[in-house]
Amino acid sequence: MNTPVAGAPQPPPQKESIGTRHDRRRRETRDRVAQTALTLFSERGYEAVTIADIAAAADVAKQTVVNHFPAKEDLLLAWHRPVEADLIDLIDQLPLSTPLPQFLQEELPRMFAQLPETPTPPAAADPRAAADPRIAGVGAVIMNSPALQDALRRRGTHYQENLAAILSDRVPADLGPVAARALAAFILTTVGAMIEEATRLRAAGRPAEQITATLTETVGRALIILDTGLGSLGAPPETSA
Repeated sequence: MNTPVAGAPQPPPQKESIGTRHDRRRRETRDRVAQTALTLFSERGYEAVTIADIAAAADVAKQTVVNHFPAKEDLLLAWHRPVEADLIDLIDQLPLSTPLPQFLQEELPRMFAQLPETPTPPAAADPRAAADPRIAGVGAVIMNSPALQDALRRRGTHYQENLAAILSDRVPADLGPVAARALAAFILTTVGAMIEEATRLRAAGRPAEQITATLTETVGRALIILDTGLGSLGAPPETSA
């Protein structure tokens, strides 16, 4: 290792480039707006807060808020990236040679068992790291806002369309686009059921290992339908008179 010689001229410290400085300031502004919005939503309720309110409290122009968050619900999703979005990214990167049912049966239980009880702040390096205690009320904001729930349901429709487009390469061409949309709807509905079950188990104090085992054994069974089809369900057993 080279040791600097006393009295020798040292190279000047590297200056932050204009582009890097701009990106840093943009991230700082985005985070400040998201933090301000979350505080206002928690204090006043989602419906009672306007974009103008958030802009004024964050000391930015209204258009700045819109530039970072085109839709009002995006201000909350900045703190809570939906599981569906993560899953769609994983499926999009999955090699076509990997059977989809096998991947889902192995990955989904682990994914839900590892979810934190509260979302992470926007600038967190690890999207599944421990959350800032200030945002523990995100779930309450969602539960207390019918308008926000409707917006998130519409977002779910968008996820379904994106997933159907990705799955179109995995569905035989003779089945047509309807099959891809039906498959996407089935997967995302299963995800919703698994989220509810994982939430219930976590609230009951179950450890992550037990949540994974339970989801694999119970809710995960629904994924078998992807492999075997509806015919595997069979007819309901006849009851004796």
